[in-house]
Amino acid sequence: MNTPIHPTTSLLSAAILAIALASACGTNLTPTISEISGRSVELVEAGSGGATVVFEAGLGDDWSGWDAVATDVATSARSFAYSRPGYGRSAPSPDPRDATHIVEDLRALLTARGFAPPYVLVGHSFGGTYMELYAKKYPQEVRGLVLVEPRHRDFTTACEAAGLLGCAIPADAVALMPAIDIAEYEAFAKMSEEIAASGEFGSYPVRVLTGTSHGFPEAVEQLWVSMLGALAEEANDGEQLVFPGASHYLQLDHAREVADSIREVIDRSEEN
Repeated sequence: MNTPIHPTTSLLSAAILAIALASACGTNLTPTISEISGRSVELVEAGSGGATVVFEAGLGDDWSGWDAVATDVATSARSFAYSRPGYGRSAPSPDPRDATHIVEDLRALLTARGFAPPYVLVGHSFGGTYMELYAKKYPQEVRGLVLVEPRHRDFTTACEAAGLLGCAIPADAVALMPAIDIAEYEAFAKMSEEIAASGEFGSYPVRVLTGTSHGFPEAVEQLWVSMLGALAEEANDGEQLVFPGASHYLQLDHAREVADSIREVIDRSEEN
């Protein structure tokens, strides 16, 4: 009898592998440690230009998974990446780790570092869903949005409603995760409610980059792709870009294409 595949467990395993690879290979950009409101924050600031591109990582990841993309983008725009509280060399925060607090932390950090909106927001996995909340809650601060394999806020609910297996991490696996991961994972249950209360996408362009090879059962793969397509359709200028055969970590496997999508959004925003 085969053991059911748990989609979120698969993504978490990929996250651990990605960070291990980044640590082994080094990075192009050099992070610094800044003291913001009495707390240490690991961040990267690079490049120059008329647009500021802000990167948000996924569950379990520090900033380094964005290194190749942020380096590419920095040739023509400002790149800003950071490690959320408790990740990398960023000190933990005493505040709850729900999406609303994470978004407000990021806004305060950008202000403290002197980056004025509007921004091009880029997020991966859980980080993509955090950026969705940011963009819907503060549309006036956003000039574009690129979601790289975001975990749809209603994916777990829809997966379970469809009678599919492995829609969430098993409780015994959750118990083995680092405390910061557990806090974010458990708080994600509120994400649908938080986004529903924030409003809709603004007039900015939205691109949803989607892989098709996560190690999920076929029915779960199809659900993942279709739900991210529906997310893109929520925007007036929304588009889903599907990468057949690509994994969850598009920013590692397809760094140039991700950077190109960011540049396309910058160009598109300048036309509006």
